Amino acid sequence: MNLNIKSRSLVRATFAGFAGGLAWIGAMMLFFGPAQAILANPDYQSQKFLYVVGELEPLPRAFEAWWILPLGLIIIGVIYGIVYHFVIKAFAGMHWRKKGVRFGLVAWALMVPWFEFYLPWNVMHEPFMLVILEMVLWLCVLLITGIAIAGVYEWRNTEEIA
Repeated sequence: MNLNIKSRSLVRATFAGFAGGLAWIGAMMLFFGPAQAILANPDYQSQKFLYVVGELEPLPRAFEAWWILPLGLIIIGVIYGIVYHFVIKAFAGMHWRKKGVRFGLVAWALMVPWFEFYLPWNVMHEPFMLVILEMVLWLCVLLITGIAIAGVYEWRNTEEIA
C-alpha cells in the first residue's frame, strides 16, 4: 500500500469524523435536549449537581462562549473518525450500518460507564436512576455518531482498506 492511499484514507477518516461530530451535536439536541426536563429538575437531580452546573462561579465555559461545545464535539468527532480508520479491520465484511453500530457501542463502552460512574454518580451525587437515563441517552448519541462516521467513511469506498 502506498502513502497516497493511506493519506486518502486519513482524509476520508477526517471527513467522516467531522460528519460524526455534526451527528453528535444533532443527537445531543435530539436526546439530551428533551431530557433536560428530567435531568435538570430539582425534584430529581442532586442539589450539588444543579449548583455546580448552574450557580457555582465560574460557570461552565459553554455559558460564556456558546461555540465551545459544538467545536469540542466536532474535534472529538474527528478523533473518533481517525480511530475508526485504525480499527476498521475489526469490522471487515460487515455492512456499513453494522460497522457504525459496533463502533458506537465500542465508543460507549470505553467512555460512558467510567464517566457516569466517576463524575455524575460519584462526584456530583446524581441519583442512580438519572445516571442510568444518561447512560441510555449516551448510547443513542454514540450509536448515531458511529453510524454517521461509518456511513461517510464507507461511502463510495472502492479501495481496499489495509
